[in-house]
Amino acid sequence: MRAVAILMLFWAGAALADQNGAFQDGKSLGSSVNQSAFSGINSGAASDKIPSYGTNPSETQFFQGGQGQLSGPGVAKMQNCATATPDPDPIKRQECEAVNFLARNPQIRPQFNITKNDPMILAAKHARNNAESMFQSFGMGGTGSSTQCTTKTETTPAQYTTETCSSFKEVGEQQCTMGRVINIDADANFQCEQTVNAYETLKCRRSSNITCTGGGDGCDQGGIVPNSWAGDMATSWLPDGAGNYILQFGTIADNYWCGWGLVQNRTLTFTIQDVDLITRFALTRAAFDDWLMVKVNGATVYVGPYGGDRLDVVQRCVWIDPATGTCYLNDTVVQYCETCFGSPELSTSWNFGLNIDLRPYLRNGTNTIFMRVIVAGCGEGAIQMTTRQRCPLQCSGSTRNDCAALEARSQ
Repeated sequence: MRAVAILMLFWAGAALADQNGAFQDGKSLGSSVNQSAFSGINSGAASDKIPSYGTNPSETQFFQGGQGQLSGPGVAKMQNCATATPDPDPIKRQECEAVNFLARNPQIRPQFNITKNDPMILAAKHARNNAESMFQSFGMGGTGSSTQCTTKTETTPAQYTTETCSSFKEVGEQQCTMGRVINIDADANFQCEQTVNAYETLKCRRSSNITCTGGGDGCDQGGIVPNSWAGDMATSWLPDGAGNYILQFGTIADNYWCGWGLVQNRTLTFTIQDVDLITRFALTRAAFDDWLMVKVNGATVYVGPYGGDRLDVVQRCVWIDPATGTCYLNDTVVQYCETCFGSPELSTSWNFGLNIDLRPYLRNGTNTIFMRVIVAGCGEGAIQMTTRQRCPLQCSGSTRNDCAALEARSQ
């Protein structure tokens, strides 16, 4: 039994020696190839390994210093990738795969909520606060002059600068004589002087007081003449409790119009007495399915859901006989800009919160809001405007005269 125990201790010592030797061999090998590995990392080496490294994509032309219109190119890219044949190059194929994933899977993308108590964050803090012990657990570090970890305390003292300036005002000495100067002549005879006229300086106050009440904004119906609105859809006018009035045109519901490429045009009119009194008149909500356009007094202010400058149902030829040039197959599509087309059916009930200022398009007198909805299958359309107006200022004046007594003495 004693021989077996001695043999087991010998094997354990040999195994420990082999582990330490292997660790040292690994460190030596890593140190010997570090320099060559780092020197091989450069832009030239990356261009040989990564396709298209260092080249600008064609889409950079749309940025235009942050002023470019990205909606049209983005929609075009989404539509092209939806029907494009997959590129045989697996690297180039990744672009459309990513676009299709984002367009078709908005509800299943993974969501992450990382808090300060997340195990990953707590582990990183522990490693930061116990760096020396962590290195020692990996076989690195030590004590004394051979340690690879040191603790340093650096203190940068605060820097102060004191600046002063002086401003002097010259004081000059001046003299004046007040009262009467009397020179006495010892050889003359004097008598008392009698005063005939006397002067008196008095002050009084005559003023006017003006008192005003009201002012500010948010006190009434946003500049619209009450009950002046008229439209071919349901219209409501309600306060929100914060000084605003909400003007809603249409019903927020689901699928009350049905058809394919069906166009619904609706018009609302109302009267404004004084545009200058209006402090807010904004399009703040649009609820529709599938397409919506809003105009104020003939000016297009919103096209949804993809933007644009128009909203029409058109026929687009999808097959032309190459022999005769005759179109034999047409497709009904929605055109929302000169080169922008989309399917009438978007399979979505949109409900957007907006903040589009409509005040520049308003005028005194009659105003018109035009709303166009395009439906495929079944759909709906409604909009809300948030309005606010200055409150009237009412002032009264009174006069105060404290000079009546002095005026009576002067007569």
